[in-house]
Amino acid sequence: MVNLISEIGLNHFGSVSLAAEYIDVLSKTKVNGISFQVREPEFYKRPEKKNLSLTEEDYVLLRSLVQKCGKEFGVAIADFNKIDFFESLNTDFYKIIRNDMTNNLLVDKLMKTGKKIIVSTGLSSEEDIAKFLKRYVGNTNFVMNHTQLSYEEGDCNLKAIETLSEKYSTPVSFGSHCSNHNVLYMSLCFSPTDILFYVKKDNKKKYPDDKHAVTLNKVKEITHNLKILSTAVGSGNKIKLKNKITGMKI
Repeated sequence: MVNLISEIGLNHFGSVSLAAEYIDVLSKTKVNGISFQVREPEFYKRPEKKNLSLTEEDYVLLRSLVQKCGKEFGVAIADFNKIDFFESLNTDFYKIIRNDMTNNLLVDKLMKTGKKIIVSTGLSSEEDIAKFLKRYVGNTNFVMNHTQLSYEEGDCNLKAIETLSEKYSTPVSFGSHCSNHNVLYMSLCFSPTDILFYVKKDNKKKYPDDKHAVTLNKVKEITHNLKILSTAVGSGNKIKLKNKITGMKI
């Protein structure tokens, strides 16, 4: 069954109480993992971004809350110097964002953790992917993540999930940036290992990840449907099935 990850990202606005509120709501849904985003230090130096960071003390609390609700705790990380800290929290999985698959220093250190690593291909070329796979051949703890940095349905290119998996013989997940959340259901037909989607509290203000994020009040329904519908994909083999439709005459 597909693994579901809700990405809080930076949609906490640097507020640990808001981040805890996300976790409380998500704990009552069928998501398997909850992730936050930690960007490179330069990112937070921008005036409009400076209030989007959480402290290490905040993450200690949030890690505990995620653990208590039985979900996995993940970090989409771009800061090499923060890896040791998150390892001290026994982070369950990491995500490599944007085109950081070419950042050998960052990726090498993450690979050494032995944790599951979801590697975004959003801004990467086929050459980048091939070089990455050649460098880390033999590693089994990573999953390629197909994503397109576009809100448009026509840019989703969901068939690439299947194509990447077959071409490179590697597991592939799907990360959605589409504003139409029905593409989450469609992606199931291409058997991604994981489905990642951003969440936001509500529609009352603009969030860092806004147009493509699922509001918290919809996550329970969407994740329930995704889990159920993932069983509809099947094995692909045509089998003879007994009639299960009550009252149907044959």
